[in-house]
Amino acid sequence: MRRSTTAGILAHAMRLKPRLGAWRRHLHMYPEPSMREDETAAFVAERLREIGIDKVTPGVGQTGVVGLIRGRRAKTVGLRADMDALELEEESAAPYRSRRPGLMHACGHDAHVACLLGAAAILQEINDRLPGGVKLIFQPGEEGSAGARFMIGDGVLERPKLRAIAALHVAMDTDAGKIGIRRGYDTARAEDLRIVIRGKTAHAARPDQGVDAIAVASQALIAIQQFIARHTNLVDRKLVTFGIIRGGTRANVLADEVELIGTMRSLEPEGRTAMVGFLKRDLRRLVGAMGARLRVEIEKDGYPPLLNDDRVVDVVEAAAKEMLGPGNVAEVPKPNLGGEDFSFFGLAGIPAAMFRLGIRDAKKGFTSPGHSSTFDMDDRRVLPIGAAMMAATAVRMLEEF
Repeated sequence: MRRSTTAGILAHAMRLKPRLGAWRRHLHMYPEPSMREDETAAFVAERLREIGIDKVTPGVGQTGVVGLIRGRRAKTVGLRADMDALELEEESAAPYRSRRPGLMHACGHDAHVACLLGAAAILQEINDRLPGGVKLIFQPGEEGSAGARFMIGDGVLERPKLRAIAALHVAMDTDAGKIGIRRGYDTARAEDLRIVIRGKTAHAARPDQGVDAIAVASQALIAIQQFIARHTNLVDRKLVTFGIIRGGTRANVLADEVELIGTMRSLEPEGRTAMVGFLKRDLRRLVGAMGARLRVEIEKDGYPPLLNDDRVVDVVEAAAKEMLGPGNVAEVPKPNLGGEDFSFFGLAGIPAAMFRLGIRDAKKGFTSPGHSSTFDMDDRRVLPIGAAMMAATAVRMLEEF
């Protein structure tokens, strides 16, 4: 890709700064949960048509939207952004804070959508010079609903067939405006986990006449963490985290059932095998020794680990260094235990990779991690870079694949 092309892409992205910020802030004010992104999808489709893209297909993978920019040749590459928000109450005084109680864009998907819309505007302006087409994939349901699989099932990788695909994700551990790249495994295998412990009710004053499911669940929770910390190889990257514990009906009645709902993350298969064995065998013995019964449910089809394709990473790195300078591009040293359903695109046989868009700015107070109630970013600073990077990556993928 010629330097004049990358310079033009970045300059165009900077001119889009007001629109990018407005798009992101509108989406931030009106978040929608996984697989119910109807208003978000309508907003995206309307913006794509305003940009001048005539091939816009809503309803792909239920609530996904696909736009197609036609180039000079038949080959096509893809760019993806996820659209859903989290069930979380926002704690913010920002004028664009969420208007919907209990829902918040706390993972940056509003920024991802704005960046892809910006890339669409840039690519549409130069479509007569593009050496192929670009498919713009606005995906629902990343936060646990595997929306990528729904879109793949609806044929998003075909008609026209993609040669490669890329995505970005905002990153609070990377300085604002910088790009992070990683080769090899990027995110972990993620599986939903549900544990149910059955005890026996009795009066709270006579716990000896029943089996206190809450007390047993407390011991089980400690045992799980103890097993991971002391009875598995510490080199294997894995964890179990519970975000929900439910049980009991009254203050003076022993709970007869407690439910623990969480997530299991792993990279090395040996670590996962050890955790599953403990949960389904040894934990059952421990719970049984206290007079209770155990049921363990592990999601059959969780998110697989994301394995970035080296060729796509090379494309991202080259585009970033050419456009932003080598000092603004950094290797991400190790994978994280987050889950990401973008991995399904790679499993479908398409060269795929995700890169980071840094958003950390301590001077301005943007340091809250993703999935927290105070998560935010300086969108006017970082969104133009994200949009430019997505557009430049698409151009270079068309040249290389």
